[in-house]
Amino acid sequence: MKSLELFDLTGKTALVTGAARGLGREIALGLAEAGADICFCDLLEQEGMNTCSDIEACGRRACFSVVNVTKPGEVDRFVQSAIDQFGGIDILVNNVGIESEGCPIEEVSDEVWHRIMDANLSSMFYMARAAGKHMIARGKGGSIINMSSISGMIISKIFPRHNVTYGVSKAGVAHLTRGLASEWAQHNIRVNALAPGYMLTASTQTSRKFPEIVERLTEMTPMKRYGEPWELKGAVVFLASQASSFMTGSILVIDGGNTIW
Repeated sequence: MKSLELFDLTGKTALVTGAARGLGREIALGLAEAGADICFCDLLEQEGMNTCSDIEACGRRACFSVVNVTKPGEVDRFVQSAIDQFGGIDILVNNVGIESEGCPIEEVSDEVWHRIMDANLSSMFYMARAAGKHMIARGKGGSIINMSSISGMIISKIFPRHNVTYGVSKAGVAHLTRGLASEWAQHNIRVNALAPGYMLTASTQTSRKFPEIVERLTEMTPMKRYGEPWELKGAVVFLASQASSFMTGSILVIDGGNTIW
């Protein structure tokens, strides 16, 4: 197979969570541009419908559902709906996540702790479990991509804001990725994760209101800037496609060099 053909996703179906806007939207469009049909979910209905139209403009089939991915029942129904509509699932991108808690760890309430863990970690387990069961039963393998973060590897220096709970949730995503990869390799299901650095998304807009945080983070990043959402598209297509066929259990860091120091 020629090198560029390895990235071709024609005939594949991808599930993407949280794809109404931001990173998820760019990821869904990137997969569609590579040839995949897209079934995605979010809680943002109007923005989700707009993304659906943009995917269809790429010449691909698209379906959108309003789903709370912290609810296992809703996740299971969403996955079954995708199977019913498209005949099977080849790719899952677990992208849903919420921003950091912003307060010192001694002030984190039980509600905040559970809300962040449910959105950033438990949701990925629920979705991977449902999609993985289908992929195993179908017997055609698949690729699962989880969205971690460099905050799962380091404690981000974003004072006066704080993000210990967020970082713990993203570290959990990385280890969930390794665990799933170890168990499902026998079924030809590859499980990898992306660990982005500081990106220009809605999730970082709160911290970007503090000029001192922006200055500190850009100074700590060798490329001296935040990443753009579209800059993850190529990496996701790589992980979803045969171009990464011997890669599983890996955490791919895309951070402008932030973690090399």
